[in-house]
Amino acid sequence: MIKKVVKNKGYSNQELIKKNIKDKKNLDKRKLIILAVLIITIGIIWRIFFSYTICDTWNCFNSHLEDCDRATFIGESNGIVFEYIIRGDSEDHCTVNIELLQGKLNDQDSIKLENQEMICKLPKGVVIIPESDIGNCHGLLKEGLQDLIIEKLYTYLVQNLGRINLEVLDIPDVN
Repeated sequence: MIKKVVKNKGYSNQELIKKNIKDKKNLDKRKLIILAVLIITIGIIWRIFFSYTICDTWNCFNSHLEDCDRATFIGESNGIVFEYIIRGDSEDHCTVNIELLQGKLNDQDSIKLENQEMICKLPKGVVIIPESDIGNCHGLLKEGLQDLIIEKLYTYLVQNLGRINLEVLDIPDVN
């Protein structure tokens, strides 16, 4: 049946084979073009939604924090190393993920908190060290830091209870 249709159109077997090969080449070119467009589209979507600027300095990080642009930064302060990831804005806040990468080497309490994270919601346009206002944060790292603060406060109170009582009663120190 196909041969009759082909012969009616005036194609010979050789012409039919050439036409078939040409059609396959055109189909391969179309597939290649569609694949290239798909790869470019995926790249653009990835860049828009999932990429982060890697900052090497506090200035770079603060600049991105002020605009709430996605960025990542590893910063050291007082012997403690944090990783900061600016996730972007949500409503009227800038969301920053903080992970404690390395605690103070001589402080077992801070070493226990390594690899713990907390998420902080900072006001847009404000440049502060994200963990400085721990009230705007939540997560295991925040809970661990609060536990450390409470333990240290308790230890301080117990050690200085006598001195505090003397100060409250306004009795001069004997030393």
